[in-house]
Amino acid sequence: MPDPSFYAQQAAQQAQQQAQQQAQQAHQHAMRAHQQAVQHALRHGHRPPPPPAPTAYRRSRGGGLVSFLFVVVVVVVLARDTALRESVLGSIQHLLAQMERG
Repeated sequence: MPDPSFYAQQAAQQAQQQAQQQAQQAHQHAMRAHQQAVQHALRHGHRPPPPPAPTAYRRSRGGGLVSFLFVVVVVVVLARDTALRESVLGSIQHLLAQMERG
């Protein structure tokens, strides 16, 4: 019987994939809506709407996760419980190793 952490990892990967798909679909929908608005405005002699505001710079992988992990590391390092500190730091190192492997 597989380890319960295996199921948790599988569920996390599936949730991440679903979130990426939803974000891509939302982006495509917004782009189509903007293109339709531009075409409509030009057909009817109006000024086209301004282009969408640029999004903030995002790193390709793990941008928010790395920031979150940094905060967790700072809190754990300041924690007085050494067992908690060792456990969390070990988990973070494992997670970072998995991210590097892809």
